[in-house]
Amino acid sequence: MTNTDNNNLNGYKAFYKGKTLDVYASTSIQARDKAARLFKARKAYDVTVVLCELAGSQVTHIAVD
Repeated sequence: MTNTDNNNLNGYKAFYKGKTLDVYASTSIQARDKAARLFKARKAYDVTVVLCELAGSQVTHIAVD
């Protein structure tokens, strides 16, 4: 997942009904709404997005007990 068009956008991975999609947006809400349009989801709140790239750097999520 690389963003060559615009460096001020963050990379997100979107999930909806077993499908995944990579989107770029300034905020997670914008990413969710963009992904909902691309998935053709009836409700945007059914789409989940996770931050994967922040300012061009990969983001690693760590589970903590």
